[in-house]
Amino acid sequence: MKNESPWKFILIVGLISIIVIISGCTTSERNYENDLVSFTVPQNWSVDKTKFSDELASLRPMYANYPIIYIHSTDLQPTEIIDGYVSNYPTEYPRFQVVAREPVEVNGVEGEKLVFKNTGQGDVLLIGPDFYSAVVVFKENNQTYIISSTESMEHTYYSQVEPALDVLLNSIKIK
Repeated sequence: MKNESPWKFILIVGLISIIVIISGCTTSERNYENDLVSFTVPQNWSVDKTKFSDELASLRPMYANYPIIYIHSTDLQPTEIIDGYVSNYPTEYPRFQVVAREPVEVNGVEGEKLVFKNTGQGDVLLIGPDFYSAVVVFKENNQTYIISSTESMEHTYYSQVEPALDVLLNSIKIK
């Protein structure tokens, strides 16, 4: 009987371990679908199964509770929603500022995206950090859809929320 070297066994186990680790690191496209909407779930985000109110779906980062991206529908017109933010928020939040207001294509139709910043809601001294949020509205089948993000710090907005919104806007389908 041959005496096998323990190094051969260690090498085989090591190679198998490396293959398993590498295969676990690859990202596969994950999709979400319910009766009204379907979309690609952005990398490092998950669909939140708990419902806060009447949202069609909500997403959050896999390893954090915030920020959250909500998808809602309403009977209001898209311009009413965006104009409501622009005209009403400065009254309640004096440091409200529009960062960007631009047309976007969502689900093959034209929509509008508003990115804005303000200080935290409890900041009565007006000296807190700026928080960024986004609202995207579009209309399909006589219904207006709203995709909105909760407040996040500037670096979190641009590194996490904005890329997740891009994936969502490029993949969402209304049924």
